[in-house]
Amino acid sequence: MRQIKDCKQGDWSVIGNKDGAKGLPANFEERRSFCAGVDGDKIKAESAGFYQTGWASGNTQFWQKLGEADGRFPRPASYYQTQTRSESVIDNKTPLNSTAYDLGWRQGNADYWSAIGDQDGVAGLAASIETQRAANAADIPFNAIAFQTGWQRGNQAYWTRLGYEDARQGVSDKMLQQHVKSAKERQVLVRNDAYQIAWDTEIVEYWKRTAWDDATNGWDRYMRRVDAKKRDLKFVEEAYQAMWENRLQAYWRDAGKDDGFGRPQRIEERIANARKDKVFVIEQSKDIYLQAWHAENMRYCSPENAFGFGRQSAYFELSVCHLTVQARVKHAYDNGQKYEITWREKERVERDIRYAIDRRSDADYRIRQLDKDSRKDQDIIKNSKDQNAVKEASDREKRRDQQMHDIRRTIRDLNRSLDDLDAWRLRHEERMEQLQRSI
Repeated sequence: MRQIKDCKQGDWSVIGNKDGAKGLPANFEERRSFCAGVDGDKIKAESAGFYQTGWASGNTQFWQKLGEADGRFPRPASYYQTQTRSESVIDNKTPLNSTAYDLGWRQGNADYWSAIGDQDGVAGLAASIETQRAANAADIPFNAIAFQTGWQRGNQAYWTRLGYEDARQGVSDKMLQQHVKSAKERQVLVRNDAYQIAWDTEIVEYWKRTAWDDATNGWDRYMRRVDAKKRDLKFVEEAYQAMWENRLQAYWRDAGKDDGFGRPQRIEERIANARKDKVFVIEQSKDIYLQAWHAENMRYCSPENAFGFGRQSAYFELSVCHLTVQARVKHAYDNGQKYEITWREKERVERDIRYAIDRRSDADYRIRQLDKDSRKDQDIIKNSKDQNAVKEASDREKRRDQQMHDIRRTIRDLNRSLDDLDAWRLRHEERMEQLQRSI
């Protein structure tokens, strides 16, 4: 299907490129023959040239990709000879391309040594580790430029991480002096700028996290200002205060919601106990609390909610609801209880219906079995010359007639019972719908 799509698009450079990138030999005639049966109008005089150009590019990509993977593995450049003897190359009869492989391998080798340098830089190792890496390279050619580029990147990440970790733990950026001293002792390049940028960024987040906890733990900006000074730590007061107020807004909103669902307003009590609870009262506390309380109270006092409480026979605090809705809410609660009782009755009726249906099925099965046995005995009575056998069959037939009579009477009783049960089920369902509608 992909080949048909390629034929319809008629881009012979793409078709050639795909063959080359798969490690296939150039085969324009085979592709042309196939596409002639799909859309011959897309085959032009110049198609062969476009195909060949695309294939050459794809073949280069194939070998370059292999070389890059081997260089990054790492493997020596001589591994090309192994690749030329690989099963896929032999099976596909892939045309060789040592130039493309070498180009890819050099890129892969550079990536390998860049990654090693980055790893050493991140670990806080000195640039002089390059000598040791070069000596231990064995048959993997050492790329000094790639290693140094990676090490510079890793060294910057090392100082960035130090700045980030110090700020995250609330450690003063004066700690940089100790880091510098330690780095110089180890002959590690110092990147003051990387450390400071990371520290300045993260210290803002540190004070935001601290403010969030402080707002409900009895701390405010004045206390933190003193604390920061003692620790010789930059205090980002604006960010701290904004988060501190956000936390308190969330606290008073949550308090209003908690009280609003089935409890009376307690704003004055909560304000009076704020100091004891290690929480602060802000200018918007009362408005935020009351707004949340009213919204949650409306949800609590909704007929739907009262109906649900009634179904569970759970305690419902009617007194917190406004006088204008109390009657309606109580009616919904009572209906919920009635609904649950009716629902349980309907469940019982449905169990009885299932039981009666099972009994009727058993009775029908017994009737079929008796009919089957009756046909056998009637055949004996008509055709047998053995008088004893005929007499025994006649006796069985009489007993069977009585059994069938009793079973048919049982089935009639079950059918009448099922009609009654169905009527009760319908009444219960109508009652449940009525109770729901009336809330």
